Amino acid sequence: METWALFIDLVKAFDTVPREALFAILRRFGLPDHFVNIVIRLHENAKIKVKVGSVDSELDSSIGVRQGSCEGPVLFLFIMQAAMETMNWPVPKPEFRTRKDGVTMGEKSERKRGATTFEFWLSLFADDCALFFNTRSDLITGTSYLFNHLRKFGLLMHVGNGSVLSKTEAMYFPSPRVEYSVADTSRFNVLDVNGSVAGFIDFTQEFKYLGSIIHSSLTSEADVDRRIKSATAAFGALKNIFTNRNIDLKIKGRIYTALCLSILLYGSEVWCLKEELFHRLRSFHHRCCRTMCRINIAHTIRHHISSESLFGRLAIESLDTYYHRRLLRWAGHIARMPLNRAPRMFLTGWVANSRPTGCPQMTWGRTLKKALQRNSLPTEFSKWRELAADRGQWKAICGAKLKEQQLTETSQQSTWTRLRNGNGHF
Repeated sequence: METWALFIDLVKAFDTVPREALFAILRRFGLPDHFVNIVIRLHENAKIKVKVGSVDSELDSSIGVRQGSCEGPVLFLFIMQAAMETMNWPVPKPEFRTRKDGVTMGEKSERKRGATTFEFWLSLFADDCALFFNTRSDLITGTSYLFNHLRKFGLLMHVGNGSVLSKTEAMYFPSPRVEYSVADTSRFNVLDVNGSVAGFIDFTQEFKYLGSIIHSSLTSEADVDRRIKSATAAFGALKNIFTNRNIDLKIKGRIYTALCLSILLYGSEVWCLKEELFHRLRSFHHRCCRTMCRINIAHTIRHHISSESLFGRLAIESLDTYYHRRLLRWAGHIARMPLNRAPRMFLTGWVANSRPTGCPQMTWGRTLKKALQRNSLPTEFSKWRELAADRGQWKAICGAKLKEQQLTETSQQSTWTRLRNGNGHF
C-alpha cells in the first residue's frame, strides 16, 4: 500500500520546554514528590555561560532542560510522551497484523486465524519523530493538528516561511509498480488554530533518520552507498597507518575492524540486500585488504593471490561473516522480545492488502532467509526462534556456523587455486 510519512524537526526542542509544565507532567506520570523536587532543585538558579571572543558572560536560564546533562534527554521524553498521549488523532492510523507463530515473509494477506491487529503510526526517539499516514489528505490534516497541539507543550515544529525552507519534511512511498511521479508531492501549507497559514512543508525522496538513509523506493541502495562513502573517507584518513610497512598486518586488521567496518556496517541489521549491493560491500572490503597488504590488482592476477589468504594475513574475516553475524544476532534479539513490542510484532507482521502479480521487491525477511540458508540454519521461524530463545546458545551457534562456513569456503578456494596452478589432482 502507498504510505505518506512526516519527519518532524522541532525548533530548539531542548531549550523551549516549559519547566513548570515539565514538573507537572512528571507528577502526572506518577514520579514521587521527592524525585520531582530533586529535578526542580537541579534547575533552580541555572546559568548559561556564553563566551564571545575573550569576554565571558552569564545569563539566567529559566526555560528548557539542562543542555549536556544526563537527565536532559530523559526529561524531554516525558514532554513528548505527554504530547502524544493527549492527542485526539483526527485521521485513521495505519493498521498491521501479526501472529505469534507466523512467518517473516510470504504471509497470506487475508489470514485471520491467530492474527492480531495493531496500529503503528509514529516512531519516537528523543526529539526525532516520524509519523505515517494512509493518504495525502490525512497527511495534511494530521500535520496541521500536530503543529497546533505541540505548541500547547511549548514545542514548535519547524515549517517553511517565505524563502526559508522547512526542516520538517514529508515523504511519499508509492505502492509496488507505481511510479513516484503519479502522486501529488507538491508543497502543502500548515494551518494554525485560527485557520491562517503558519508555514509550508516540502516533500523529499531521501531523508536521514537516526543515522540511516530512508529512500522513497524503500530500497537500501542509498544507505549502502552512504555507508561505503563514509567508510572510504575513514579508511583514507588512516591511509598512512594502513600503508605503513613497519606496522604489523594483524594490528592493521584490528584497526580496520574497529573503525572502518563499524562505520561500513552501521545499521546493516535492517538492510534489504540484493546481491548487487552485497557485491559492492565485498568489493570495498577486498580493496581495503589489498591496500593494507600493499598488493594491487596486477599482483593479485599475476600471483593468483586469493582474498582468503589476505584475510589470514590480517587476522580478519570475510565481509559475509561480519554482516551475517550482525544480522543473525539482531534477529535473535528481536525474536526473544515479547509480542507486545513493536519490533517483535513487525518481525512476523504483514499488511491486510493483496499483493500485485509478480516477484515482490527485496524485503528484510528474504534477506534474513538467505543469511540463514548460507549458514546452514533452519529458515522456519518457529525452529530458529527456539534456537535463539537462549541468548548465549544463539550467540555460540551463529559464531560456530559462520566460522565453519568461512573455513569451508577457504578450503574450496584453496583447492581450486591448486588446480588452477597445476599443483592439484582430482
